[in-house]
Amino acid sequence: MTEQPVDVLVSPLRNSHEVAAFLRVSESTLSRWRAEKKGPPFIRIGGVTRYRIEQVEHWLASLGTDEHA
Repeated sequence: MTEQPVDVLVSPLRNSHEVAAFLRVSESTLSRWRAEKKGPPFIRIGGVTRYRIEQVEHWLASLGTDEHA
């Protein structure tokens, strides 16, 4: 009998560790940005901070515009 492949759902959300590594900053810097409301957009699910990578990339691209000046 062969086993059926199981579809694995991969979350589109990233945790602080992953986003900090992506941005090449420390997790404490990311935390400070959240507190100062100046970092990438985030959501909280059950008290846990998560990021949508598309929004992180959009935020990063917007740093070169007058939007954040």
